Amino acid sequence: MEQTNNLKKVLGFTDVMGIAIGQIIGAGVMSLTGIGIQMTGSGITPAFILSSLITLLTMFPIAILGSALPTTGGMYQYTSRLLSPKVGIFWLLLFMLVQITLSLYALSFAQYLEGLLPGIPIRTVSFILITLLFIVNIVGVKSASIVGNLMVITLIIALSCFIILGFPHVNFKVFNTPTMFPDGFTGFFTAVGLVSFATGGAQVVAELGGEMKNPKRDIPIVIIVATIFVGLLYAFIASIAVGVLPIPEVAGQPLTSVAHKVLPTPAFIFFMVGGAMFALATTLNSTFTWVTKSLLIAIKDGYLPKSLGQVNQRFGTPHWLLFIFYLIGVIPIITGMSLNVVAQLGTGISLIVFAFPALAVTQLPKKYPDAYRNSPLKVPYPLLVTIAVSSIIVLIYQSYLLISDLKTGYIIGTLLYILFALGVAHFSNKRANLSTQHIALSTSK
Repeated sequence: MEQTNNLKKVLGFTDVMGIAIGQIIGAGVMSLTGIGIQMTGSGITPAFILSSLITLLTMFPIAILGSALPTTGGMYQYTSRLLSPKVGIFWLLLFMLVQITLSLYALSFAQYLEGLLPGIPIRTVSFILITLLFIVNIVGVKSASIVGNLMVITLIIALSCFIILGFPHVNFKVFNTPTMFPDGFTGFFTAVGLVSFATGGAQVVAELGGEMKNPKRDIPIVIIVATIFVGLLYAFIASIAVGVLPIPEVAGQPLTSVAHKVLPTPAFIFFMVGGAMFALATTLNSTFTWVTKSLLIAIKDGYLPKSLGQVNQRFGTPHWLLFIFYLIGVIPIITGMSLNVVAQLGTGISLIVFAFPALAVTQLPKKYPDAYRNSPLKVPYPLLVTIAVSSIIVLIYQSYLLISDLKTGYIIGTLLYILFALGVAHFSNKRANLSTQHIALSTSK
């Protein structure tokens, strides 16, 4: 039996919504808000708002594809089948590099814990957390979604407390043109690109079509609703983050000092644990839930050894692939890579990754006319192309701003990896003729 057929259809609407919200609310708002303030001052609030709108634009092609062709490992299948097999392999190698951001979640979690327990070893705590959630996901996707949903509920309550108790303390005078755009358009739009890591994330449900009960309905609804909800939440949080204390005190810092200022001690502890730490843990947890799906399909296509995609008969999870991504997440922790580098590099490459499905959606009417015609989220073809082209332009430009802002060594390393990925894709084996294979559609049970 093929690996993807062994995956269990256990995810209902609330499970998928919990995974999506858990994926969005995490390292972005908790760690990148301070970095965004450093880039654009009080412009961080409109940066979050604009980023959520751009995210809806750039994720709309994935929502359309997920609605028309729900499947496991959606983004890889869309790229390899609708564009070309070699483009699919190139996409997959970039996608794997993006997962260094697993370490971002774990390191940020440890930073907030240090706010409660000064002096704790940040990298040791990060290592322990990523290891525990790796084990949880080995036990099974349903168990992981239950844990994730409980943490999502708790963190939404904690963030609501931060907003309700913090908003009266905001000095709205900081929202003026010089303070909002200290480095002009470039600084502001670089911040918009950075926090797209925070507002993005809901599109990962397209990877879970093979484990969802009603994917055609749930994928587009979850992507749209989760992104809008979290975008509004972030705008309030950003306003408090930048409007309570002097901007130099919060620039480049987590939300700890602001939370300590506006919250009484019990609420502060609850925010740090149930808000900040749970937000980061839910993102890490939900990433393990979906991150292996595209590789499972690549294994089925014959580009990777079948043994790597072995699915545990008891838990129904691909334990070797989970272990590979666990290692990708652990390496930046044990090598001492900084949070800023992981954030900018991971986000920059992820924006390139999302450009491929945006291009692929333009081929949907030609290669899958019946699926396009019957899609619950069908849009006229000229509008489809307009959305796709606009998404690609925005994604590539934001990626350029983020990656070009890195130190020269990281830029060179990134370019070398991209060249390596291009070479591997070009010389990839041809045992699987993907141009004649169709997307393995999910069916409800």
